[in-house]
Amino acid sequence: MEFKRKKIIFGVMVSNKFVVYTALFGDYDELEPIPSGESNIEYICFTDQNIQDAKGWKIIKIDNCIYSSSMMNRYYKLHPHIELNLYEASLYLDSNIKLLKHPDELFNKYLSNCLFSMPKHFARDCIYSEAKECLVLKKTSFKKVSSQMRKYAQEGMPRHYGLGENNILFRRHNDQKIKKIMDEWWAEMNICTNRDQLSLAYVLWKNKFSFCYIEETAREGKGYFQYAKHKQYLNRPLYIKILSRLEMIFRRVIFLKWRPYEI
Repeated sequence: MEFKRKKIIFGVMVSNKFVVYTALFGDYDELEPIPSGESNIEYICFTDQNIQDAKGWKIIKIDNCIYSSSMMNRYYKLHPHIELNLYEASLYLDSNIKLLKHPDELFNKYLSNCLFSMPKHFARDCIYSEAKECLVLKKTSFKKVSSQMRKYAQEGMPRHYGLGENNILFRRHNDQKIKKIMDEWWAEMNICTNRDQLSLAYVLWKNKFSFCYIEETAREGKGYFQYAKHKQYLNRPLYIKILSRLEMIFRRVIFLKWRPYEI
């Protein structure tokens, strides 16, 4: 692999074309180790935590957090073109995704002919059904998400357009088209709800942007990615889990007939 001239970013000497990165803000997850073995890929973690064991990652400590922990995570998720612009391409991983082996081949596989690739959502293909699920799981408020879906429906956003899971993102992030998509995605999350599946699908549709789905998802494995539940869910007492399950069933009944795509 041919390297570019070395440059400095966050005090790290950059000679690599590709970077894998994650963002860990708040006491939400444990940092997963990078794969063993040799690779020409850089690994960077943006965090506000005092991490003692970096597990192979280059830690970039962020002390001045201007957003909530969840929005700080999303800021770095959506801004590799600003924070990692000396690399040609990036792979973003949610902090609960473990990488099982170095993804050198995946960079070439998915970015040779596509600027932006992600996993297909495991259960849904439509932002309107995803919006309903967000309400069932209490991920957002009815007022906010209904307003967002009404806006998208009025603009003509179709049902079953497609939906990414967005926990694994391959991007040629310095491309001008990608920069535009990321900037508009971030704007939508600040104007509407912060549920990134909803706003990304809309921005992609609005821009008539061609993207790709990857085969190697965290749920299906295929040797590269492994999904883990967030720490806060694993640590909940059993009775809380049971009550949450019952509430979820109740809310599913409440929102059964809600049709967010009907203007």
